[in-house]
Amino acid sequence: MKNLHFGGSSNLSLKLAEEIRNTEAVSSKKITKIYTKIFKIKQYDYLNLFKLGNKITEKYDNVLIFNGFYSASFLSIFNRKKFMNDFEINFLIPIEISNFIIEKSLLKKNGSIFFISSIAAKEDRIGNAYYSIAKNALNFSSKILSNEQRKRNIRINSIALGIVKNKMGIKAKKITNSNKKYISLNKVTKKIKELLKNKSLNKKIIKII
Repeated sequence: MKNLHFGGSSNLSLKLAEEIRNTEAVSSKKITKIYTKIFKIKQYDYLNLFKLGNKITEKYDNVLIFNGFYSASFLSIFNRKKFMNDFEINFLIPIEISNFIIEKSLLKKNGSIFFISSIAAKEDRIGNAYYSIAKNALNFSSKILSNEQRKRNIRINSIALGIVKNKMGIKAKKITNSNKKYISLNKVTKKIKELLKNKSLNKKIIKII
């Protein structure tokens, strides 16, 4: 089983790569030595995604799209510029990445795209406005994309994570004053490893809480 991670510099992506091994990654961030020990990494620019076209020549069983960012936001003090920035990172760019994967035929037959989403998509918690809206759009779009790609034997799923005990999760819990318990990276990693082996999984939003 061969996997490709988009947004591979996240701590969750790194943890998965350590566990699964047969993984490559692309990252928009500056790559440090710690990642190159685990990944074969290619760097890319969000605004020039298709420049990667000639650099990725293999096919993969699974492509995981980790792209996302959390910041506090409130609809009652709506900021159009901030909304568009958050929406682009959490929704538009993941969709553009999925289009790149499909257009460049990076998946093997019956391969799968997994969007890394959040349970915030179904919550109306104060402080999560832009993030929740974007992740809701991402989850729904994964179902539409799945319908569109079914005849091409491409499966699309979305993984809705609870509050992971990492830098972003700690920030989100503090801002929203959530009483939800953290989930460990180990639990998330174990569950995702199981999902990657399931070749019948399609058009699903899987919660990991």
